[in-house]
Amino acid sequence: MIAQYIQLGDRDWNVLIYYNVSKEDFVEIADSLMQLDCPEEEMRKAFKTLRRKNTGLTFSNTNYKMSIVCIAQATDIS
Repeated sequence: MIAQYIQLGDRDWNVLIYYNVSKEDFVEIADSLMQLDCPEEEMRKAFKTLRRKNTGLTFSNTNYKMSIVCIAQATDIS
């Protein structure tokens, strides 16, 4: 997994992107989601989603002015 942090200074917004995510990476992702007050039900959905390949998710919290984007592993490089 690769993580990238982007500050959108002109928008006063931050984005944390996780690339090539597998189910083994979920502990780190869950920690980031919890820091943004992600509800438990959404966490369960996120875990189910990221267990599969060719999927992804986005979670945003306007109070923290931050988004988390996760891009799961792909079955094919193309």
